[in-house]
Amino acid sequence: MSKIALVLGSGPRVGQAVANKFHSAGYRVATVSRSARTCDSDDLVHLTADFTDTTSVEPIFDQVEKVWGKSPDVVVYNAYAFASTHAGPLSADIDELAKSLNGNTISPYLAAQIAHARNKSVTYIYTGNALNTLVDPNLTALGAGKSASAHWIQAAAKAEQLRPAKFYYCDQRTPEGDPCYTGLKGEAHADLYLKLAEEEEQGEPIVVFRA
Repeated sequence: MSKIALVLGSGPRVGQAVANKFHSAGYRVATVSRSARTCDSDDLVHLTADFTDTTSVEPIFDQVEKVWGKSPDVVVYNAYAFASTHAGPLSADIDELAKSLNGNTISPYLAAQIAHARNKSVTYIYTGNALNTLVDPNLTALGAGKSASAHWIQAAAKAEQLRPAKFYYCDQRTPEGDPCYTGLKGEAHADLYLKLAEEEEQGEPIVVFRA
């Protein structure tokens, strides 16, 4: 039976490239975004959810199991949420900040929790950036969410009781090694994510790569 990859946040660059890469490698692929799409293959399904609402996470796993009879082997969390702090690091609207933390930390944590509960061998991959190590006052809310997720992902990767599952936070940099907040390379992410998924042992959980 083919393995299943679940891509939470299937935007036109990274998410779609990752979905295409896993499908071409023989996986059945479920993609999730806020907007509806149609699929032209029995090995593909598209679902809708908004991960600023944490109650949307578990029903996605239920739907994947209903379609294919098992939980995903690979979960890629590629969604994100943004709350503006351009007026200063303490200027975020509290409701928007809560949504940002839901989308960047709470929903991805919940997705990892559910994925591991249903498949102890799952590979979980989070699309991060440099904000787990760098501070930008204009990106305070996003950085808070990414930093928190980098922390729990490293903890999960270190926890022997969670093996053989694997957990990764991936951070694309420019070819010069600078932070890459825009211009993300979908194919580079896809190649890396498939490689991480098919390795048997947990590697370094923070994966910085240039593209």
